[in-house]
This record gives sequence, structure tokens and C-alpha cells, in this order.
Amino acid sequence: MDNFTYQLPVKVYFGENGVENHLANELTHYGPNIMLAYGKGSVKRNGIYDQIVKVLQACGKNIFDFGDIPSNPTYTKVQEGIKLYKENHIDLILAVGGGSVVDCCKIVTAGTEVDEDIWELEMNKHIIPEKMGNFAVVLTLSGAGAEMDQLGACTNTAINEKQTFVASYAKFVILDPTYLMSASLRVFMPGVYDTLSHCMETYFGRGTNVSDRMNEGLMQDVIANMRKLIAGEDTLEIRSNLMWDASLIQTFLFQLGKPGDFQAHAMENMLAAYSHGNHGSQLAVLMPKYYRWIYRDDPEKFATFARVVFGVKNENDEQAALQRIEALEELIKAAGLKTTLSELGYELTEEVAKEVSQKCGVSTGNVRQLSRKEIFEILWSCR
Repeated sequence: MDNFTYQLPVKVYFGENGVENHLANELTHYGPNIMLAYGKGSVKRNGIYDQIVKVLQACGKNIFDFGDIPSNPTYTKVQEGIKLYKENHIDLILAVGGGSVVDCCKIVTAGTEVDEDIWELEMNKHIIPEKMGNFAVVLTLSGAGAEMDQLGACTNTAINEKQTFVASYAKFVILDPTYLMSASLRVFMPGVYDTLSHCMETYFGRGTNVSDRMNEGLMQDVIANMRKLIAGEDTLEIRSNLMWDASLIQTFLFQLGKPGDFQAHAMENMLAAYSHGNHGSQLAVLMPKYYRWIYRDDPEKFATFARVVFGVKNENDEQAALQRIEALEELIKAAGLKTTLSELGYELTEEVAKEVSQKCGVSTGNVRQLSRKEIFEILWSCR
């Protein structure tokens, strides 16, 4: 195994009534000015916003709304948040939403204690600020696992690039699975697939160790609960399991001692700068095609995955590996996810596919590093 240092800094309150039971006590550690961040307004329609505002007011906090965060956060929105934070001497950002809201707020914290443009600082100068702002999370839609790590992605629409920043860890996270029950499967399933994609990309990095054995169990749980949802069984227990699965994989505990293969994520992130599509939905299109491209480079690892996670019985490694990809494609379809970009409503052009293939990151942790031409061909097959 590779050497590593591990520390899990995020404090998590998991379970029902988390806001009522824990938010007020946590707020005693922060000053009076709270930036309340959320997306397009679902938290106002389902009552979560009012519930949180009631607690903030009871604690004597000054509330500064930072709403209308898009599902693919833009750098313009990040800059708006940094400005609001600085002008109002914010003590804590409370991110109420899913992965997009959390990512946006994370990147805001990276820019709150510096005078320089944070895109220029991190993307061009490769400097990570030593001091950052504070944020915490009340998660209302799970899947991305963004609440557990210090990485946040946003799109700079001026240059058609989606990049990932290093930012703050959340000071605390409230995971109340009852908040997930109002999300339809159409909204919820892309996030579930995002969780599975994180597991798979962690698993298929070069090498095998105890992290992979743990990851196999996690993936079995994600798939088992996906299948229950597909079969019409939709309970708090199922969504609770999937909520915690999403958080666990983003602790990076399952990637210790080996690299990950995040080539598919790199491709999807850059594609999203053009398509502005849903992250999990586009990964569901892209990943099976990527795996069909590379499975022959490590058929033994793909076959092990097929047998342990999907229950494939074939003793021939290459055949088992291919059956695993077919099983993944069947799961994606059964979950109501699409298999082409055109089905998602995005018509990929050759020009965009070429630009994405030239701009996106190239993984060095996978079984074989791809050429830019190969990346283009995989993207083009997704149309």
C-alpha cells in the first residue's frame, strides 16, 4: 500500500429531527451573521427554509439570504457569494440543499479571506489560501457526498471550463433522511448513481487492497437499495442507507493506499461546462462507454467486481468483465436514467467533443492512461 495520513474532520449529525436537536447548539460557536444559502427554492416550498429560519431567529442571528444557486454552480454565483460574505462580515455560511449548493458555498469560503480573484489564485497560480471562511451543511438531497470533502466544482461560463477548487471542510453537517422523502425518484436517482460512480472510480484505480474490499460492500449496499427503489419499495430506511453511502465514499477512506480512476468525472465535469446537464445523469451516459473502452486492460479487476458486486457467475475473466458492464447498463435503464446525451436533451457537436477532450483532465490512476483522441472518441459515442 502507498503511504498516507488520514484525518476525518467533519462532524456529522445523522438522523431524524437533526435541525431541531442540534442546530441551535452548534450556532453558539459562531457570531451573529449567518449567510443562509440555498438553490432554486424547493426548501421554501417544502418548509425546510422556514424551519431553519425559526431556529436562526431564536438564536438571535442576523440572516443574509444567498439563494438561487443553480444546479451547476457558476463562478459568477461564487463571486456573488464572496462579495456578500465580505460586505456583511459573515461568521458562518449555512448551506441548505444538495451537492451544488454545498459546492458553491465551499468555493465561496476559499475566496473570503483573500483579496485576489480565487480562480486566478487556485486555477492559474495553483495557490491554496491558508485561511478560509466557515460553512456548515443541512443536506436536503444526497448523492454527491460533497458535505464530507473539501473539494468544490463550478463552471466559469466566460471560458467554458468547469474546475474543482480546494476549499473548506464543513464545520458540521446535519443529515436528516426525512428531508429526502419529498424528492421524486426522477430527482433522487441521478444522485444515487453519482454515489455509485464515486465508488466505482475509487475502486478501479490501479492496485487492490483492503480499501477495495470495503468498497465492494458499500457498492453492494448502493445497488441493493437502488433495486428496492426500482421495484417500488421506497422507505425511510432505504433512503437513509443511500444518504450515508453517499457521505461515506467521499470521506476518501476507500481510496487510501492506492490511486483512483476519476477519468469519467473529469470528462463529465468539462462536458457540463457546455451542456449544463445534471452531473449524475451525464455520468450514467458516459461511464459504461468508458468502461467498455478500458475493461480489456485489466479484465481480472473488472471480473472480480462483476462477481462480487453484481453476482456474475462466468469464470472467464474477460466475459465476466463484459457482463458486468452490461449489468451496469441494465441497472441504469431500470433506474429511469438515460443512456445517450440526446435523450437528456443535449445535442453534442463534434466541435464541443473535441474541445472537451482537449480541456479535461487525464487520469494517471487508471489501468491505462488515455490519449486525447481516445477521450474524444468516448465522448462522441455518448451522443
